[in-house]
Amino acid sequence: MKTSIVFFGTPEFAKESLSRLYDESRIDIKGVVSAPDRESGRGLQTKQSEVTTFALGHNIPLSQPTDLQSDDFIEVLKAWNAKVFVVVAFRKLPKNVWSLPELGTFNIHASLLPAYRGAAPIQWAIANGETLTGVTSFFINEVIDSGNVLLQLEIKIGANENISSLYDRLKIAGASLALDTIFAISEEKTLGIHQKLDKIEKKAPKIFSQFGHLESLDSLNDIHNRIRSCDAYPGASIPMINGNNGRIKFFDSVIINNYESTDYNNQIKLIISDKEIMINQGHNAINIGSVQWPGKRRIDTFEFLKGFRERGIFKINGKKMT
Repeated sequence: MKTSIVFFGTPEFAKESLSRLYDESRIDIKGVVSAPDRESGRGLQTKQSEVTTFALGHNIPLSQPTDLQSDDFIEVLKAWNAKVFVVVAFRKLPKNVWSLPELGTFNIHASLLPAYRGAAPIQWAIANGETLTGVTSFFINEVIDSGNVLLQLEIKIGANENISSLYDRLKIAGASLALDTIFAISEEKTLGIHQKLDKIEKKAPKIFSQFGHLESLDSLNDIHNRIRSCDAYPGASIPMINGNNGRIKFFDSVIINNYESTDYNNQIKLIISDKEIMINQGHNAINIGSVQWPGKRRIDTFEFLKGFRERGIFKINGKKMT
């Protein structure tokens, strides 16, 4: 017997789950809810969400409400008459929405809850140097990311892995977990486990451009982790060399152990040579794989150095060391 669902989601992360559920013969997708189309780019062209494009391309009934509490939207959901609502990377739902389905509404979150509740769990897990993360399914309630945990799937984080790579692996894991959770709920195999929220230390608030400012960090490990966590947005950066305007962004950092260099009292140093850009502290360093000059595209470091004249040892704040 098929389990009927309504799917809520917007970005690529959510589309992966929708695609997986669409391909499952035991799932009946009654409808999809996604964000309204928006204007973007210089020409203000209308842009659909990844989930909207998938739904339209596969003839799945679609709703794009501007008001989640409107009577018209609630009537659409009631008409679809699904047993489960599945939420992946969507905005907060009001109670009169998530309380509708017979078997409940669950969300897929890209962390091992209760750790890293919030808007940016993948970025903060990498930035904090975690070696393990994962995805969690949980019942939605009045408080964001706080409902009873249903299922979890662990994912290891590589020492040099950036957010783009981890994001891709987590969206696949999230899709698998969404499917497993639907069956667990419909077959009454889990009621969920209450989250202990009183002593949570690892949080994941929304990030802004300052999150990528490397000069605010005190250790090489923190810099390496921040570069990895900012790969997609906002980019890890330092002020331009020797007082020039703007910021230069660094990507694809790789750990180099037992690096030999002048110690400078264990200070963090930016070393620019003819062939490479390194950031060094003590006997450890990281190699920078690609660079983005203000207003330019991201390019390989070796190619970047062909057109960049500055050489030497600099502070992370962009000033040359003497």
